[in-house]
Amino acid sequence: MRRADFLSPAARLEDALKRLEQAWQTTKEEWSDPVSHTVEEEYLKPLHSQVALLLDAVSRTAQVMGKAQRECAHRRELGEDVF
Repeated sequence: MRRADFLSPAARLEDALKRLEQAWQTTKEEWSDPVSHTVEEEYLKPLHSQVALLLDAVSRTAQVMGKAQRECAHRRELGEDVF
């Protein structure tokens, strides 16, 4: 059975969020007006908390799926003798 990989895409998402935060910090050095504050408050801050919740859910899902895959695996897949 092919194992589902939840953690690799989650790690890429976390990395992308870190790069976005770094780019935003650089941008804020040059762009500081009411519109930039709106962008930060309405889009970037909520995005950060949403991604954090998503990463937590992905981690829990990966644990549950790993357990289910182990419990449903055939003995041969686990490296046990069939005979």
